[in-house]
Amino acid sequence: MRLSLSMIVKNEERFLPGCLESVKALVDEMVIADTGSTDGTKEIAISFGAKVIDYPWRNDFSAARNESLRHATGDWILYLDADERIDASYHALIRKIISSRKADAYLLNLKSKIGTREDAQYHLVAYPRLFRKMKDVFFTGQVHEQVTPSLLKASARIIPSDVIIDHLGYAQDDDVILEKARRNRVLLLSQVEKRENYGYALYQLGQTEIVLGNIDAGLLRLEEALAAGGIGDSVVASIHGIIAENLMKRGNYDAAILACDRSLASAPTQSFAHILKGDVLAKLGNHSDSVKEYTSALKEYESGILEGKTHTAVEPVFDKYVLYARIANAALLAGDEGTAVTYFGKAARQKRTPHNVTRYVELLVKEGMLDEAAKSADEFSEFKEEDWYLRLMSSVFMEKGDYDQASRFLGCVSSHDAVSLGSLAKCRMKGEDFTGAEYAFLQAVELGYDDENGLELLGLVQFKLLKFTEAADTLARVVKANPSNARAAKFLQAARSQVVSSALAR
Repeated sequence: MRLSLSMIVKNEERFLPGCLESVKALVDEMVIADTGSTDGTKEIAISFGAKVIDYPWRNDFSAARNESLRHATGDWILYLDADERIDASYHALIRKIISSRKADAYLLNLKSKIGTREDAQYHLVAYPRLFRKMKDVFFTGQVHEQVTPSLLKASARIIPSDVIIDHLGYAQDDDVILEKARRNRVLLLSQVEKRENYGYALYQLGQTEIVLGNIDAGLLRLEEALAAGGIGDSVVASIHGIIAENLMKRGNYDAAILACDRSLASAPTQSFAHILKGDVLAKLGNHSDSVKEYTSALKEYESGILEGKTHTAVEPVFDKYVLYARIANAALLAGDEGTAVTYFGKAARQKRTPHNVTRYVELLVKEGMLDEAAKSADEFSEFKEEDWYLRLMSSVFMEKGDYDQASRFLGCVSSHDAVSLGSLAKCRMKGEDFTGAEYAFLQAVELGYDDENGLELLGLVQFKLLKFTEAADTLARVVKANPSNARAAKFLQAARSQVVSSALAR
C-alpha cells in the first residue's frame, strides 16, 4: 500500500523541517500545496523530495487541502500540518493498519500543548487523519476543515487507532493564538452564513469567541450548535463541558453541575466533566463528593486516556499529578488525612518539585508519620544540595528528636538566615555540641536574631561553656526585654555571681 503525505503550507520554514523529518521514512510521497510562501518554505519542501504545487490562497482551507489531495497518487492519505509530528515509534503501526483492510479511515489522536508554560495543559482530539484515497472523499469547510462528512457519505469504515500526532501550534504566546483565532473567526462567520457543516461550524465559532474573550457570544453559539444537531455525541459532550467551565467561572455552580452531568451523559467514559464537577463541588464546600469526582476522572486516565483515547471532541488532559493533588487537597478538607497523605505522596513522586515535596513531607510530620517523613531524605535525594530541602529535612529530624541528623542537614545549608542559624544552634545544643551551638547563635545574632527563647538558650550555652561574662550580658538582654522570665533571671544571677567570684579569686 502506497502512502501519500498531503499538506498545505504558507511561510512554515520554522516548523516544516521537523514535520517532514518525522515522516520521511514512513510515507512514499509528499504532496504539498503552497498558498503563497515568501520565506524558505518551498525550498525546504523540495529538499525533502516533496512535490510542491503552487495554489493561490482563496480564504478556504478545504479548497487548498483538496488541491493537495488531487495530486496525491497513494492508496492512502495521511494529512498533517507543518506544526505536527509523528514519532517514529508509530510508523510500523501505521503501516500495519493501512495493510489490514479493516477500515477505510483511522482516527489519529492530535495532542496539543496549550501555551508555553512547562506544565501547560494538553488537549487530545481524534480526527480521521489517515484514510483510503477514494473518489468521493474530500474536505469541506472554509476553516477547521473536515473530511468526516464525505467519509460518512461514502459509507467509509472509520475506527480509532493508538497513533498520536504531536501538535506544536498552540504552544505559543497568547498573542499568536489570539491572532489565529481572529483569522479563524472571519472564516467561521462566512462558513456559518453558508450553513456549511453548520452545527460543527457553530461549535468552532463558539470556542473561538470564548478564546477572544467574547464569552456571552461564544456560549450563545454553542447553544445554537446543540440546537442545530448533527454533531455527534463527542462534540455534544465537549460543548456541555465548555459551558460548565464558563458557568463555574461565573459562580453559577448549580447550572455548572447540570452542564457537567449533561456532558457525562453524552460521553460517560470521559474525564474532564468529572474534573469540572469536582472543582464545582469543592467551591461549594462538598469536599467528600469532590474526591469522588476526581477519583472517577483518575480512573478514566488510568484506563488509557493519556495514551490518546479521547471520548469528547476535545479532551483536556492534565498530568496525573494535577489530579493527585486535587484528590489530596479535597480529602484533607474532608477530614480524610489518610487519603490526603497517599495522594500528596503520589503527586510528589510524579512531579518532583519543591512545592509538591514540601507539602507531602509537612503533612507526614503533621500526622505524626515521622519515620515516613524521614525516608524522604533518601527518596528525594536529588534535592540534597538545595537549601529548602535541607531545611525541610532538618525539621523532620528535629521532630523525631534526632538532633545530630537535624544539625547535619542544617549545617549543609549554603545561605543561612537568622532563623535557620537559630534552628541550627538549638539542634546543636540539644545534641550537647555547646561550642557549635554558641557559634551558630552568635552568627544568628549578627543577622538580627532577637528571638527571646533563642537568646536565652545562647546565654545558657555560654553558661555551660563557663563563659560567665558573655552569659551575663546575653541573659541581661533577655531579662530586660521580659522581666518575668524566671529562668533567665535565675541564670543571670548565677552568671553574675560567677563573674564576681572569678574577680575575687584573682
